[in-house]
Amino acid sequence: MLKMIIRGKYYYHLFQQRHNQLLQQDCLCDELRMKLKVKATYHSSKAVELGSRM
Repeated sequence: MLKMIIRGKYYYHLFQQRHNQLLQQDCLCDELRMKLKVKATYHSSKAVELGSRM
């Protein structure tokens, strides 16, 4: 049961990280681009953390 929750969180953060990276590539505003980069970095670190626990 716990593994399923961790796996779900892992895929959520992985999806969010990739989504924010795609938005960042298409973004024209530098300020918004930096915000999306911070969000993508956060989700990437969480995905790595959860991936090591699986």
